[in-house]
Amino acid sequence: MRILQDMSIRRKQTLIMMLTSSIALLLACIAFSIYEVIAFRAAMVQNLSTLADIVDDNVAAAVDFNDPKSAEDTLSALQAEPSIIGACTYRKDGQVFAKYDRAGDGITFAPPARYTSSNGFRGQVLTISRQIVFKGENIGSVYLESDMRALYPRLERYAAIVGMVFLASLLLAFMLSSQLQRLVSDPIRQLAKAVRTVAVEKDYSVRATKQSNDEFGQLVDGFNEMLAQIQTRDAALQMARESLEVRVEQRTEELEATHKQLLEASRLGGMAEVATNVLHNVGNVLNTVNVSATLVLDNVKKSKVASVGQVAALLKEHESDLGTFFSTDPRGKRLPAYLAQLSELLQAERTATVDELVSLRGNIDHIKEIVAMQQSYAKVSGVKEFVEIASLVEDSLRMNLESFGQHSVEVIRKFETVPRMNVEKHKVLQVLVNLMRNAKHACQEVDRVGRQITVRVSDGAGRLKISVMDNGVGISPENLTRIFSHGFTTRKDGHGFGLHSGALAAKEMGGSLTVQSGGLGQGATFTLELPCPPQEESNE
Repeated sequence: MRILQDMSIRRKQTLIMMLTSSIALLLACIAFSIYEVIAFRAAMVQNLSTLADIVDDNVAAAVDFNDPKSAEDTLSALQAEPSIIGACTYRKDGQVFAKYDRAGDGITFAPPARYTSSNGFRGQVLTISRQIVFKGENIGSVYLESDMRALYPRLERYAAIVGMVFLASLLLAFMLSSQLQRLVSDPIRQLAKAVRTVAVEKDYSVRATKQSNDEFGQLVDGFNEMLAQIQTRDAALQMARESLEVRVEQRTEELEATHKQLLEASRLGGMAEVATNVLHNVGNVLNTVNVSATLVLDNVKKSKVASVGQVAALLKEHESDLGTFFSTDPRGKRLPAYLAQLSELLQAERTATVDELVSLRGNIDHIKEIVAMQQSYAKVSGVKEFVEIASLVEDSLRMNLESFGQHSVEVIRKFETVPRMNVEKHKVLQVLVNLMRNAKHACQEVDRVGRQITVRVSDGAGRLKISVMDNGVGISPENLTRIFSHGFTTRKDGHGFGLHSGALAAKEMGGSLTVQSGGLGQGATFTLELPCPPQEESNE
C-alpha cells in the first residue's frame, strides 16, 4: 500500500481505470461463461429428453414382442451421438431387457440393475428415463446416460475468445485512460508545481494556470486568491517589520533615557531617604534639647539667687553696726539660719542645672555625630572604598536607634567575622537604612510584647549577606512578587519607592535584594547579597 500511496496522481488514475475496467470485464466474462454452461446443460437435457422419447417409440414394438435383439439394434443407433455413454430398456417388471454401451473411451456403462426413475445431473453425467407406453399400456421403460464432453471444446473456444476480448479491452482501456486521465492529472500537476515553487522559493507572486471551470478550476481560483492574500499580507508584514524596527530603536532610546532618569531618581531618592532619617533623628534629639533648655530656663527664673542680693543689701545697710545687728536685731538673729537654708537651695539648683546642661551637651554632641556621619556618606555615586561591614551596619542602626527606642523594638546582632570589603559605601548604607526603617514600621504595626529586629552579617562562597529579620506584620504571598515594584507599598503613608530603589542599587552593585515571609503575622526577612570578595587595599 505504501508503494501505491507514493505513486504519482497520473499513475494512480491509470491504475484505477485499468483495475476498474479489468474487474468489470472479468465479471462480465465470468457471467457469460456461467450463462453458457447453464444454457448448455439445459440444451443437453432438452436434447437427451427428445432422444429418449425417440428411443422409447422405436423400442416399444420390440419390448412388446419380447425381441431383445431388435431392441439392441435400435439402441445401437445411439452411437451416432458421441455424448451418449449408454442406454438400456427394462421390462415391465423392472428387469433389464436390452443394453447399449459405448466402448473405447475408458468409460464403463453400468446401468441400474432395476429400473429407477432418474432424471438430472449426477456429477458430470446426465441421466434420463422414460416409461414405454404401447397401445395405451405401460410395457417397460428406457434409461439413457450422457456425458458433457461436448461442453469442454466449446468452453475452450469460449475462453480463447474471452481472453482475446479481455486483452483487447485492457489495451483499449489503457490507451483511453492514458489520454483521458490528463484531464484530471495535468491541472493537479500544475497546481502541485506552483505549490512546490511557493514552498521552496517563497515567491508568492506565482499563479497557477486555470484550464477548466470545473472543481479543479475552482480550486485553482481559490489557490490563486489565497496566494494574492498572502502576498498582500506579506508585503504589509514587511512594512510593519521595517516600521517596528524604527519604533523599537526609538523606544530603546527612550528606555535608555528613562533608565538614566530612574537611576538618577534612585540616587536622589536614596540620598533623600538617608537625609530623612538624619533629619528625623536630629529632630528627636532637638526635642530633648528643647526640653533641657526649658528646664534650665525655668530653674534660672525660679532661682533664689535674688535672695543673695537682698542679704547683701541688708548687710551693707548695717555694715557699721554688724555686731549689734546680729545680736539685737530679730532679722540679724535669723540671718545665719536663712543663709544656711539659702545655700542648700542654691546648691540644689546648681546641681539640677549642671545635670540638664550635661544632658544638653550630650544631645548636641549626638547631633554633631549624626551630621558628621551624613557628611561622611554624602559622596559621589560609584566611588568604592574599603569599609568594615559591621561598622557600616552599626551606622545604619544608629540612624534609627531613637525610633527603635520609642517603639520598644529590641535589636539583636548576629555578626560573623568578615573581612573589610571594597564596596560603594553610600549605596549599601542607603539600602540598610531603608531596611531598618521598614523593619521598625513592620514591628510597630503589630500589638505584641517583645518586638525584635535581628540583623545578621555572614560571608559564604565569596558573597556578603546582610539580613534584616523582624517579627512584625509579615507579607502576604500575593505581595511577595510585587514588593520591589515601583510605587507598590503596603503602608498607608508609604510611597513605594524605598524597596524599589534599594533593589536597583543592589543590582547596580552586582548583587540582589530578596525577601522571604511566612505570611501575615509571620514577620519578614530582607537579605542584601553582594559579590564582595576580599581585596587587598592599595597602599598608594
